Amino acid sequence: MSARKIQSVLYVEDDPDICEVVRAALCLIAGVEVHTAGSGEQAIDLAYELRPDLVLMDVMMPGIDGPATLERMREHALLADIPVVFLTAKVLPAEVAHLLDLGAIGVISKPFDPLKLCDELFALLNKADAARGLDAAPAALSQVREQVSSATDSFIRRTSDDIVRLRAIIERAGHEGRSVLVEAQRIAHSIHGAGAMFGFAKLSAAGGAIERLVESAIAGTANSGSALEPAALRQLLNCTEELAREIEAVGQPTESGAEMCHGRGG
Repeated sequence: MSARKIQSVLYVEDDPDICEVVRAALCLIAGVEVHTAGSGEQAIDLAYELRPDLVLMDVMMPGIDGPATLERMREHALLADIPVVFLTAKVLPAEVAHLLDLGAIGVISKPFDPLKLCDELFALLNKADAARGLDAAPAALSQVREQVSSATDSFIRRTSDDIVRLRAIIERAGHEGRSVLVEAQRIAHSIHGAGAMFGFAKLSAAGGAIERLVESAIAGTANSGSALEPAALRQLLNCTEELAREIEAVGQPTESGAEMCHGRGG
């Protein structure tokens, strides 16, 4: 498949800010039509409807995850030949090998450089030949940088609101039961992934710490209705306060977004 023949991409990602960055990068630099799906189930439905030239997909998503979505696509003749590339922070060799064994044509790691995303995708699609870069117009690159800055600001505002929600959910788990932590896991996962994407390494690490603690708490008992132990509750609330401190320390989000565009984000 020639890079010049790619007209449509379906991007599967539950984080709205990362979706906007990918949409801007592919639309403005490569002139590609980008459709987005927020879950694996929605992606399969849209893939049937749109028959995109490429599916770009996150690994961790609500409902069925990326690998399971790919497996379902490969079970249907109309979707089986659509190339799939994973865009993920999970890039350990064994994990990458597993995704390739499932039928993905490649894996791109997060955080990624939006200005180079098109070249990386087209290189994977044309890996039998020499990768051909795109000579993007300066105006397009500038627009992508502006979109990254806007999405970065949106992520920071959203994370500030999410921290309030995290506190409330964790406190509820102390007396309502662990089942309410599922939403906390989703929020923490989003902060973990998007924080790395937008160049905030400490913010991402704090989100990842909460995500792991919540996963452990959920898995710690077969009775999801049992209340969270006081020690686990304190640990989660302390990590949430650390997350709040990192948001306060962010400073100038627009500058961080610009740095990520130049590949200096953490």
